[in-house]
Amino acid sequence: MSGAEVPKPDFMTEEDWAAFLESRTAERIRASGKEQVRSYLATQGEGADETMGGPTLLLTTIGRKTGKEVTVPANYMQHGEDVIVVGSLAGLEHHPYWALNLEANPRAWVQIKERRWEVRARKVDAEERRRLWPILTNFFFFWGHFQKYSEREFKVFVLSPAGGAKK
Repeated sequence: MSGAEVPKPDFMTEEDWAAFLESRTAERIRASGKEQVRSYLATQGEGADETMGGPTLLLTTIGRKTGKEVTVPANYMQHGEDVIVVGSLAGLEHHPYWALNLEANPRAWVQIKERRWEVRARKVDAEERRRLWPILTNFFFFWGHFQKYSEREFKVFVLSPAGGAKK
């Protein structure tokens, strides 16, 4: 099923779903992501902490092609001291760049509100994904909804503290 054919979740109005689908392109997601990063940094996440109803952090990865730091907003689930992120990109056909960057270089930084720290990313294996997936989708419905209608398997990463806070 293509990304355009994702059905509306029951809890969304037709208007809200239509507005979402209109903005559901990689280009628009990247553009709105840049604005979200600016807003998040300006307010330390106050009032800008939710993307599609889920908690949002800023994730800084090292670009696999450029070698430069790239910061994006991402939904997350806290898991003890670790943070789990899912590369759903609203169910579009390509993986988000940040997920590809983490595969190439697991060094990254997470910012939640005013706190920023270095992490090491680990992509979960198939067994761990099977165990975590019901927990993740219960926590943030859209991960499961978009996965159900996507032809690619979303990459799931555990981000563990690496020490060395970065401000």
